[in-house]
Amino acid sequence: MKIQGEKTIELTNTTSLEIEDQSSVVILITPKSDSKVSVKIGKNCRVSSFIIQQDTFSLEQINSIGENSQINTFALWLGSGTGKILNHLDGKKSQAYDVEIFIQNKENKIHLDSVLKHGNDDTKGNILIKGIVKDNASVKIDGMIKIEKNGGGAESFLSEHVMLLNPGAHATANPELEIENNDVSSRHAASISQIDEEKIFYLISRGVNREQARNMIIYGFLESAINKIEDEKIRESFMEKILNSV
Repeated sequence: MKIQGEKTIELTNTTSLEIEDQSSVVILITPKSDSKVSVKIGKNCRVSSFIIQQDTFSLEQINSIGENSQINTFALWLGSGTGKILNHLDGKKSQAYDVEIFIQNKENKIHLDSVLKHGNDDTKGNILIKGIVKDNASVKIDGMIKIEKNGGGAESFLSEHVMLLNPGAHATANPELEIENNDVSSRHAASISQIDEEKIFYLISRGVNREQARNMIIYGFLESAINKIEDEKIRESFMEKILNSV
């Protein structure tokens, strides 16, 4: 499917998109089955991709970003399965920013894999993955920034952070860098921690009940990711689904 101009596209299953030069496109993805979405972006484009996965469906999104184009991907993972986002920065001065939030509960198991490949000069991108695990759920996070030989001047940061709400919850985080060019700036960070009982006790001492205290801590933990969503309506939709899941 070829897209030109200013468009909003809603997707529920496997699709290939070709976004033509100088286009501004919003992609809304709510998978209804295991799906693969391929997006080829031309020059001087601005693309926003919003993913909301609520059922046990897997989704793979592969983006190829052309010269001086930018894609911002925001994903909310609420069900079991596999979520993979691969951004290829193929054009000079292309950019890709991937923000993923997950809430996993009950016996859910999810594997998230985000890859950012710098394949041309002066490209930029970040990966930020944050989430909550409760009950007996488990999460595996794989993240990779690869800067190829032709990726001089690349700038990127990979960050993975998980909060566990109880002892039965489990998570692993595996950030990786693969750098083939010395003229770059790239870093990574990861953390897995239990919810801070001292903070809960402090908030309770200030007149907040335990559930409210817990939700305040969870929101504070996720805030840096949620606030990157510029569209107010979508940001509120993400927040409502998060609060209903924790």
